Amino acid sequence: MPELNRRSFLKLVGQGSAALGVAGMGGLRFSKNTWAAPDAIAQAKEASDSYWDEWEFYYPGKYDSEDAKVLQKFQAELDAINNKGKISISDLVSGKLDGQPGIGAHGHSGGTKMSRENMDTYARRYGALNPLFTDESYAKKTVWGAMALPFAAAEPTYMPAMPKTEGIGDYMVVSAHNDTMNYYRPVHEGDTLYTVIDEQHFVDITPAAGSHYRTFAMKGWARVFNQRGELVAEGANILKESFRRHKDPSKRNKNKAHAWESPDWWSRKPYTYSDADWEEIKEIWKNEKIRGSEALHWDDVNIGDMPPARAVGPIRAEEKIDMIFDIPDWSTNAKLDYLDPAVFKTMVKNEQGIYLRPEYLEKKAPSRSMPVDPDATPEIANRDGRGLIQNAVAAKWAAGMILNWMGDAGWLQRIGWDIMELPPGSDPTIDYTRAPTIIPPLSLEIRPALFDKYPYMDKVPFLRGCRAAWHAMEGDVVICRSYVTDKYEKDGEHFVDLTFWCRTFDKYLVEEGFATVKLPKRA
Repeated sequence: MPELNRRSFLKLVGQGSAALGVAGMGGLRFSKNTWAAPDAIAQAKEASDSYWDEWEFYYPGKYDSEDAKVLQKFQAELDAINNKGKISISDLVSGKLDGQPGIGAHGHSGGTKMSRENMDTYARRYGALNPLFTDESYAKKTVWGAMALPFAAAEPTYMPAMPKTEGIGDYMVVSAHNDTMNYYRPVHEGDTLYTVIDEQHFVDITPAAGSHYRTFAMKGWARVFNQRGELVAEGANILKESFRRHKDPSKRNKNKAHAWESPDWWSRKPYTYSDADWEEIKEIWKNEKIRGSEALHWDDVNIGDMPPARAVGPIRAEEKIDMIFDIPDWSTNAKLDYLDPAVFKTMVKNEQGIYLRPEYLEKKAPSRSMPVDPDATPEIANRDGRGLIQNAVAAKWAAGMILNWMGDAGWLQRIGWDIMELPPGSDPTIDYTRAPTIIPPLSLEIRPALFDKYPYMDKVPFLRGCRAAWHAMEGDVVICRSYVTDKYEKDGEHFVDLTFWCRTFDKYLVEEGFATVKLPKRA
């Protein structure tokens, strides 16, 4: 058997895949909604490629005693959340429930105070320069009476995560990250937000035919309340975590923690921008419009309308970092520099053809670094120094585009997004829908009820069959677009549905999603 070294492994597995598990209710249960390609069962009986001989092969619901113990313990933790029963909202906002299962997010109970600082952070990251979120004097004159964040600050979407240090796998790949939210009230400065995680589940969706990847679907449902006990938002999310592990225990991670088997995003080479490209991007910037106080009436919107596109970038972090969450103002609002002749003539073009102010040409060293565990298996990734943009960020850029289009009188009622249903491999011979490396898609039946708008892109006639499969990366200019797919009246109110998508300038689809907007009807 040939040696499975780093190079051959990267060629073989490429981007890998991982799935998040969903905790079943009332004991450890597993989904019957397993999936496999039609010929997968026959293929699974054939001998695996020799490269895979040293890796375990899995069937749904089949575990050794140690794995069963880990999963039973994990299930018990989630049962404490799922079986907590009805809670008192007054007890929630008074702090009486702090420390109880499902109260608070990411292990932190208690409320989150919305200061001017964190309001400004959300506005500058996603607000598309809209004065409703950035200009106090302007906002006072609107129907909201103050700066109001209708999204992003309240993100009630919290899935469980498979225990990291229990030995379930040597490598994990994440795919099919889906989020969706309903918004009921704006968030103002001084508000305190309280999160209630209502449900968390994991489901083994490894195909019946078997695979070298054990795949779990992970999903959660949560609500957010303000200090007055009013429901601000509710949401759900789901994704997959897929694991693989050596047969030989001596080759497994010594600390039992799984390492990332990152998709090889870096197989997409950096795009070099020409001056003609920048002229095209500048035209998009010039055509962006903040509607503001000019009302957009439901009567005047038609199916097939496309709001003005939004261009964000070129994306650049201040530090050398792998995953980028906080993108500085000068990067997300670079259009202000590019469209200002006096500033633009001072900018310097780098090796990627990106114009930057001279002070931003060199990135700083990381302000913090993670300690290296000598017993940990290193992440498998073909990194080239470019940081990845966290996948939900592009969806919020698209939300900023839609907020600008709908104007101050509109309301963003719902928004959801999705990325990478199946992980794209760097080796085209790897097919994650065929044995012995099957990573199944998420069936519609397993998705929470809020995912009724999926699949999103199929509602746009010229984008049917397209799926977001890539991450935005440093150096990208991301173009956000949207398409009106439906308009309707419900309970005396008037709504418009849109599909949105985000694509890099070199045409890699990095995000897809939907939004439902409530608009005033013309009198």
